[in-house]
Amino acid sequence: MGFMIGQKVIHPAHGAGKVVGIQEEELVKGFQRYYVIEFARNRLTVHVPVRRVEDIGVRPIMSAGRISGVVETLETLPIDLPDEFRLRRAVVDKQIHSGYPNQIAAAVRDLTWRRTAKYLTEADKEALAEARTLLITEVALALEQECEQTEQSIDAALKRALLARQAVEETPNPSGHCSY
Repeated sequence: MGFMIGQKVIHPAHGAGKVVGIQEEELVKGFQRYYVIEFARNRLTVHVPVRRVEDIGVRPIMSAGRISGVVETLETLPIDLPDEFRLRRAVVDKQIHSGYPNQIAAAVRDLTWRRTAKYLTEADKEALAEARTLLITEVALALEQECEQTEQSIDAALKRALLARQAVEETPNPSGHCSY
């Protein structure tokens, strides 16, 4: 997979960036080519070896056509994340750093539900903020719109999911029996 200078890309750890150059550097083993990627959001520049792009997970931004799948993920009933902190962190971190928009959307949805139904630790709050930023940035780039407009759309989809989950939680058990 090759990128061109000026192309917008997603790095699984740093989010949306732009290829600003391709450099060749001489190392002990010979010359190696690098993509130079700038991330405006966190004022960071990284050099990604061309031969390791796929291993690292750097990819083009999603197409506008894939956004409906992301919205569908956001609107799906949220699931309960594990109560045990380390297990929850492992699940959420894996989703956020997968580099896949649907996985990031699931993390946003489920952490948002946990914030509503229980509580979020400081680490959970940071993970939610990171996941929201990654998701909002990529969707805004794919749709070529302002982040504020994208954030409103994402929040509307989350609201529908939370309301649906709350309705399920409030529905009494029709059999009249305890459900344990």
